[in-house]
Amino acid sequence: MKRRLSVLQWMLAGVLAAHVLAPLFAQQSAQRPATPKPPARQALLAEAEAALAREDYAGAVQALRRFLAEEPDDAHAQFQLGYALTALGEREPARAAYERAVALKDDFAEAHLHLGLLLLDADPAAAVPHLARASALLTDAAQPRYLWGLALERSGQMEPAVARYREAIRLDDKNFDAHFALARVLLRTNQPAAAEVAFRAALERKPDAAAARLGLAESLITQGKLEAAVPELEAYLAAQPEDYDSRLQLAAVYLDLERWEAALAELDRVRAAGPSTARLHRLRAAAQIGLRQHAEAAASLERAAALEPDNARTYAQLGRVYLELRNFPAAERALRRALELDSQDTTALGDLAATLFLAGHYEAALAALDQLGERRRLAPGTWFLRAVCYDKLGRKPEALRAYEEFLARDDGSNPRETFQARQRARTLKRELERKR
Repeated sequence: MKRRLSVLQWMLAGVLAAHVLAPLFAQQSAQRPATPKPPARQALLAEAEAALAREDYAGAVQALRRFLAEEPDDAHAQFQLGYALTALGEREPARAAYERAVALKDDFAEAHLHLGLLLLDADPAAAVPHLARASALLTDAAQPRYLWGLALERSGQMEPAVARYREAIRLDDKNFDAHFALARVLLRTNQPAAAEVAFRAALERKPDAAAARLGLAESLITQGKLEAAVPELEAYLAAQPEDYDSRLQLAAVYLDLERWEAALAELDRVRAAGPSTARLHRLRAAAQIGLRQHAEAAASLERAAALEPDNARTYAQLGRVYLELRNFPAAERALRRALELDSQDTTALGDLAATLFLAGHYEAALAALDQLGERRRLAPGTWFLRAVCYDKLGRKPEALRAYEEFLARDDGSNPRETFQARQRARTLKRELERKR
């Protein structure tokens, strides 16, 4: 199964930082060292913490900056400033505040964790050391290891990411995010069987996770387990009915299973509500060919060609369908266009030779067969076509040699042509002998 899912939006699921930040912020606030402060500075801290509690982040920033102007080496205040600035979307000032906090207090686990989270999207490689440090400090916490794994994954370090995800699962086996992330990386690193196991584990923990359902389907398709992939794709599409790329993927699976009508039904759904794409029309044509609806298939491929006028494969398929319909002029036009776009397509060249032969253009058919012979070893049936072309053109010596070449190469799979070749070769021999 060579088709792959064209939509892998589930491959890099985002982190909802607020779910992690709020509880950790509360934790660090409770752990603030009870170092006595002058009353005015203590009042600024109280004002900042009250502002944070009511989510007045701009007010918190003002109070914290006034406090830090007097006490710039207070790591916890720097952390709180970073937190408030993050909430306001001021990423660079927040980064500077967090970096100042960890520089002042290297064992400040929450500051490392929040800094890693802040960097995770824009600069995951820079997030790695901070999330690693947070994990080393928070030895029993699964979430820092999961986030560390996510930073490694986004930095392209897949093997270490897998190890971190497995550690997170060991610490918290109920952690859906870690199971899902592990499955995602295993699939991305061409381990579909292991990915299948991990996706199933994720779905045990969150059965309604549509992204995990799609990932499971992908892992099954990659292993060639098409029948098993069908219900997973169907369940995913029940939850995400407007994912037209995945609906096209389901149709492609049906085509591989030769379930033509089911494929066409899915494609009709996309055609009715989704975008008109060349892939949609090519898949429709494949289903229609399976149902022997060649005229409809030709119309679908014409639509695909209009949308992708430089796709050689579409024109090659269109030429073959027109050949099946015995519309030789249309077949020749499509096949010549295919060869203009991809001159190395020997299948299209063979179809062109057959088209020209059936249309009675024997000189042109011979030229196409000559080109084909330069690129690949000719099948026995091709020698029969060459013999007939020579025969029709009255080139009897060449016709006899081609018939004899066909008979020498024939493996018995062309009994009708074999009979005709023998009969015609005898006749040509007699005619040529009489001329001597």
